[in-house]
Amino acid sequence: MPSHAPLRRRDLLVGGLAGLAVTAAVAESAWSLREAAAGGDFPGPTGAGPVHMQIVAHPDDCLYFVNPRVARVLHDGAGICTVVLTAGEAGGQNTWDGAAPADYAGYAAARDSGLRRAYAHMALGDPDAPWDRYTAALDSGQDVELCVLRDKPEVHLVFCSLWTNLGRLTGDFTRLLALWEGRLEAAAVLPPTGSPLTSQSTVDQDMVRATLLELLGRYRPAVVNTLDPDPDPVVGERLGAEQAGYSDHIDHTAAALFAWEAVAAWGGALAVESWRGYYNRRWPGNLGPADLETKGGAIDVYSWADGVDGADCATRSGCGDRLISGPGAGTTYGHATHPRYTAALAAAEVDGHLRPVAVRGTRIEALGDDGWEGLGGPDALPHLVRAGTGLYTVSARHTHDPAAHERDVHCFDLVSGQWRSLGNPAGAGPAARTVGQVAAADDGRTALVCVRGPEGGLSARTRPEGGPWGEWTALDGPAVHAAPVALAADGAFTVVAATPVDTAVWEGDGGTWTNRTLGLPGPGGQTHVPAGAVTAVQTPDGRLVIGSRAAGTSDVVLHIGRGETWTGVLVPLEGGVLAPALALGPDGALAVACDDGTGAPAVLVLGLADLAAAAGEIALLSRPWSRGDVTVVKRPAAAFGSDGALRLWAVAADGEVWTAAAEPGAAAPTGWEPAV
Repeated sequence: MPSHAPLRRRDLLVGGLAGLAVTAAVAESAWSLREAAAGGDFPGPTGAGPVHMQIVAHPDDCLYFVNPRVARVLHDGAGICTVVLTAGEAGGQNTWDGAAPADYAGYAAARDSGLRRAYAHMALGDPDAPWDRYTAALDSGQDVELCVLRDKPEVHLVFCSLWTNLGRLTGDFTRLLALWEGRLEAAAVLPPTGSPLTSQSTVDQDMVRATLLELLGRYRPAVVNTLDPDPDPVVGERLGAEQAGYSDHIDHTAAALFAWEAVAAWGGALAVESWRGYYNRRWPGNLGPADLETKGGAIDVYSWADGVDGADCATRSGCGDRLISGPGAGTTYGHATHPRYTAALAAAEVDGHLRPVAVRGTRIEALGDDGWEGLGGPDALPHLVRAGTGLYTVSARHTHDPAAHERDVHCFDLVSGQWRSLGNPAGAGPAARTVGQVAAADDGRTALVCVRGPEGGLSARTRPEGGPWGEWTALDGPAVHAAPVALAADGAFTVVAATPVDTAVWEGDGGTWTNRTLGLPGPGGQTHVPAGAVTAVQTPDGRLVIGSRAAGTSDVVLHIGRGETWTGVLVPLEGGVLAPALALGPDGALAVACDDGTGAPAVLVLGLADLAAAAGEIALLSRPWSRGDVTVVKRPAAAFGSDGALRLWAVAADGEVWTAAAEPGAAAPTGWEPAV
């Protein structure tokens, strides 16, 4: 790589860092530290599998908020590059003893060591497997620490080590979000103790952007995972380290904004996902025992709670983060893993054929006879829903000016081929970021779109056939957690969404609405609380089938009913984090598709009669799921043809769309193949 003149602007923050005594100590063991020579090669990814890149704020973020996904794709053969933007030095104390002296570089080193050990545990089953560590001088002008797992060199960690709590010493506000918004001119680099990274440089907003673009270009990941750029507003008491007004850590949000800006500018990813952070503690847990064991085991290693004695720790500053409360995934935000945008794939009639349409990276494309064809339109978030002849998505401008954020709904007409922006019920700015995912329905005479409004409830907009779209109208009712789902039949619209304590429904003609909570039956006579988004289909006799995950488990729950009369069945499923996709066939067959604990697509085909239970109760329905032979990263799309044949599509771990099919009346398929 060409040599460069690194940016060294020590005076921007504190008038020089030398007096703060943060210079890294000597290398901890000679075999593990290798200095990348100026002009030498940057050790690139190895292995035949696709690369998954995680861009996070702190060393434990991928373990808490993306896992078990990282472990699943590692097992599937994916290469990994996790980029950690900050040093995560907090108060500099790797102990709960408040009287202990602060050692910022030491605590950062302990956290980095914990992450290396956690990845070695997930990749090799050996937390103490050796790493090769380099100072990588990037063309962006920033030096980073690159760690390569020696016995599985397709696993890389990149530590940028931005010091975000320097204000504890200087009195200045130095958080990563201030750097994103331009209130902070530059952030200092904190070299962890024992790191090959010894530079005491500063990094500005442009350099962070250039660094991420360079890393994306070097690794060319098929899949990029980020944190949540649009955390939900805090409702009620602020919990833990949530930032003012929002239910997530302030560094998580900034890291996600930097990541999304870079991903959109690079344009090479096939799949992108954002993952909820601290908001997980405000939602029911959605992980079953298998996923909790995978996630919790990695966190135990990261937190140095895996039985390694201090005398056996090769890292002088510690083998992990002692401030993690466990054991395992813990009882706060570790018991859940929620992808922010799950439905990036839809089935639509294109040129008389049922075809998949997907958000590939940030572009909307349809699979034609000659491969993927762009449909134009805006850069989109990884979300797509079809209703009638319309495709609906959300665009985003992740701006550095908080007053200028845009999250707008867009509609593509499959007949005319035209795009139209439908805006946002909150306009622009902070309130626009609550929009979430779109629900849409079309009864052939009226089209409806529905999103979360600025107060957390629902807002809707309708268009009569041949007429213009009306204005956004707020619907009375409770705040909802995530993506609603909308249905339409003969002028009657139904919108269903999960709330923090129940499932709510809105019914109306598109102009006049009523709402109520359903109080769906759950285990033990309790009200069912969905652990994530709900999905739904409408039967020919007007009943609804609502699908969701059961709180505290990964089991799938299917409710059927209308009005005040509902029954349900619980179908055991070992693991998985995606809400079940539902499709209803012409003969009354019901297809259910999601993911299991290995990341494979899990598919079930039932009859509506299988959902029968005593009124107001839920029954156990033990049926074998058909497990696919790929790993999926987005919720599958399912559709029945007019002949009753089932078609399935899913975005796999390589970022590509794969498909499976079953003849009418046949069992759910297990063999998947590339859709192209």
